[in-house]
Amino acid sequence: MTTKPTSRRQFLLDTLKLAGASAVTSLLPEGILRAQSIPPASSSYSINDVQHIVILMQENRSFDHYFGMLAGVRGFGDPRPVILPNGYPVWHQNPASSSSYVLPYHPGSGPQGDTYFSDLDHDWTTTHQAWNGGLYDGWAQYKTAATMAHFTSGDIPYYYALAQAFTICDNYHCSQLGPTNPNRIYLWTGCCGNLAGSSPQTGNGVSAYNWKTFPELLAAAGVTWKVYQDKGQGLDTNSGVGEYESGTKTDLWWNGNYGDNALLNFPQYQNLGASSPLSPALNGTQIAATGNAKPYDLGLFSQLQSDVANNTLPQVSWIVAPYAYCEHPSWAASGGEWYVDQVLQALTSNPAVWASTVLFVTYDENDGYFDHVPPPVPPASTNGVSNVSTVNEFYNNGVASDGTAPTDALNPIGLGPRVPMIVVSPWSIGGNVNSQVFDHTSVIQFIERRFGTSTQPITETNITSWRRAVCGDLTSAFNFAGPASQSGFTIAPAVSNMNPSGPTVQLPGPPSPQALPTQAVATQPACQLPYEFFVAGRINSQGTTLTLQCANTGQAGVSLQLRKYTAPGTTPLMPRVYTIGASVGGVAGTVQDVLPIGSDGSYDFSIYGPNGFLREFRGNLIASGSSGPAPEVETCYNVVDASIQITLDNSLGTQPCTFEVTDNAYQTNKPVAVTVGAGMTQAIVWPGCYGWHDASVRIAGDVNYFRRIAGCVQAQTGPWKTDPAIGNAALFDPAFSIQGSTYATLRFDYVAPPWNHSPKNWIGVYAKGATPGSVNSLQWVYAPRNAGSVLLSTYGGTALPSGQYDVWYLFDDGYTTLAGPVSLTI
Repeated sequence: MTTKPTSRRQFLLDTLKLAGASAVTSLLPEGILRAQSIPPASSSYSINDVQHIVILMQENRSFDHYFGMLAGVRGFGDPRPVILPNGYPVWHQNPASSSSYVLPYHPGSGPQGDTYFSDLDHDWTTTHQAWNGGLYDGWAQYKTAATMAHFTSGDIPYYYALAQAFTICDNYHCSQLGPTNPNRIYLWTGCCGNLAGSSPQTGNGVSAYNWKTFPELLAAAGVTWKVYQDKGQGLDTNSGVGEYESGTKTDLWWNGNYGDNALLNFPQYQNLGASSPLSPALNGTQIAATGNAKPYDLGLFSQLQSDVANNTLPQVSWIVAPYAYCEHPSWAASGGEWYVDQVLQALTSNPAVWASTVLFVTYDENDGYFDHVPPPVPPASTNGVSNVSTVNEFYNNGVASDGTAPTDALNPIGLGPRVPMIVVSPWSIGGNVNSQVFDHTSVIQFIERRFGTSTQPITETNITSWRRAVCGDLTSAFNFAGPASQSGFTIAPAVSNMNPSGPTVQLPGPPSPQALPTQAVATQPACQLPYEFFVAGRINSQGTTLTLQCANTGQAGVSLQLRKYTAPGTTPLMPRVYTIGASVGGVAGTVQDVLPIGSDGSYDFSIYGPNGFLREFRGNLIASGSSGPAPEVETCYNVVDASIQITLDNSLGTQPCTFEVTDNAYQTNKPVAVTVGAGMTQAIVWPGCYGWHDASVRIAGDVNYFRRIAGCVQAQTGPWKTDPAIGNAALFDPAFSIQGSTYATLRFDYVAPPWNHSPKNWIGVYAKGATPGSVNSLQWVYAPRNAGSVLLSTYGGTALPSGQYDVWYLFDDGYTTLAGPVSLTI
């Protein structure tokens, strides 16, 4: 495909309407306004009030590519991203054979939602190479620098409006680290063929589909369902089941279904009679039976409009768009916006129907576009621990494996990168953000939950135990007790400057100089999540191992990733992963892992979990003069006031220990120093900000000891809010403090948010009144971590004489000030 003939309507100008006069002007498309204004048909105030579930899966966009700039979501302003082996936050991706890095960048000087950017590699091999065993550092190397291109609200204003009006999920993942077809069959069947007697599908071939599908379960349970699509020139294999001009491999553009109705590739859906219970898969319009249709033909929606008008919308519907509107590059994003808006207008045209309808808008996979959150993956026997079965979650030479094969750790089937999911319904109004882990099987689980009963449950057995444990059923995205209040915001109407005959273009390279995108700062309403889990550590009496104990007292399973820090330039270690099943009958799920401490006494581990969870354990037993257990830190949650209790544990110590606790972000607490006697523990209460907390714990006299405690307490009652530190330099700014009064004891405790973090950040001591860059520092030391402590004497050198000095915290081997000056007297 090289050009796109004929014209497209400037649909945003046509659909964006000024809605009344108010203190806050809201410029919203008619379908969104109507969907917001129709109250739910609530009788049970539960999921049972949902009568219609509509699923619209678009093509090939990652979450960060579309929504990394949206306020409130975990995007480019994430305050706790993973750190790459190069020492930088995850956004600093190294291209092939280069020590430089590529940051996320906008691909043009103006709105790009109408531009026909070519697609990127998005196959199983390159996606696993980008994932790189969980190191997550192969994106620019295997997807090219263009992987880092992203859009803004100016490019896709309709989608930003939709997300700000309803609920967006910022932890929804595609199901496989692979291409379109395997991810789509996860939506339709709960698996990709990773079953006994079948073969996991890792490519776009369609000849090996030999298992049952989810609509067959619905039909057997008496649940009505239908596929809304255009038939193109036919739904037989001669026409690519709706993708091609008959007898060719030439894609239809403005009609057909792009071959995205994956059901039609299963033998049981071929050669169906009209009376077959599977015949709803063959439903569809046929707006141009012998050729390409005209652009923007509203006839594509005639069946959907008719069923809504006549109150015959089935209980479950899947909508499949033609190629030109599915958003698969090189088709423009704006075509998809137009298509989604037409679907929403059709669904809301009958208020009685919309009052009991849920619309899920999601994407099959990420194309080759970068997303910064490493996906949860199942532990193999060589790289983690799980108390949940991982059967059929790995690919091993054409068959599904359970994680015990030697190569399984490098070949998990999924989860894949994050993709957008917007939940549009009368029960999800308000601009909410949901951060529970989901994937395409979550849509099936929601349908099971709604239409299964105690006497006739609907259970898709193709979904593995691991997926059911880790991926939620989407119910946390809804407020069935009543609709949330609307949030006021301004969306300026976009002007389409699309060239009707515009060619497909390659994504431009990153600009020079580069800068990390600045995500919009605003705290949004958040959904209450079913998470409550803990990670504690304990060094053994010999000082040779650190035992991690992970406990889950929550209602949802959780996947954690442990990353061992290695200095940039050294060989990194593959992350370890843990799955802890949900609490059952009040009994917590637990897993334990024993981690070796280095022969030099050092240990340095970070554990990441959902919704901004982070624990860090660092130290050096030999340098601290200890050969046994280190002081420890444990937490528990107060779900009434959303604070945490930090227990400072010196129960195995033989000397008093002074713990120093500081806020890294949120600025809710002042630094405290607590001396705990030998053999004792002491608890302190650490308030958060809407439950959000990020604290460092150090020990006086030990520059190597460091613990970090970050995440969010899920309070029993709201309001719940998104992470206030996302992109927020006012709540998370670089800082440092000084301890010690002699050259040998001078210690700098520092913290930098990720947008200011570099492994080459440094702290310099200058003559009093001197300015960095105008004169040389008298002494300096690198401060290479996101938070930590360093001794000024680390690199040796001549001791500073007694006197007055200024100390500065500086960025990336340069002279940009992060913090300071702070006065120092020696």
